[in-house]
Amino acid sequence: MIEERYFERRQIKEAIAFAEAGGIAIHRNFDHYHGSTIRGMRRERPFLHVIGLRPQLEAWGRDNGLRPEWIQPEKRRRVAHYDVFGPPAEKLMQRLVSTLDAG
Repeated sequence: MIEERYFERRQIKEAIAFAEAGGIAIHRNFDHYHGSTIRGMRRERPFLHVIGLRPQLEAWGRDNGLRPEWIQPEKRRRVAHYDVFGPPAEKLMQRLVSTLDAG
């Protein structure tokens, strides 16, 4: 199983470093995308980036019902990301935050 970890908005550098080391970083992004559309879906708060190296990200996506063609490409970094928003993002945050609280 691929290690995943939640990162708050201001922890982007930490999230990218974790993802570049082979983990899956779930990073809380700004919610200014609220109301816009992507792939025919309306974006709702909260808005997350799920960041990882492409092989790990594809495997994580398969395990979480996301399609590989939805991956946003690598740009200046070695990592790519999924956009996750609305109820799926809430569910993911609840799972990860409850894991943090239990640890």
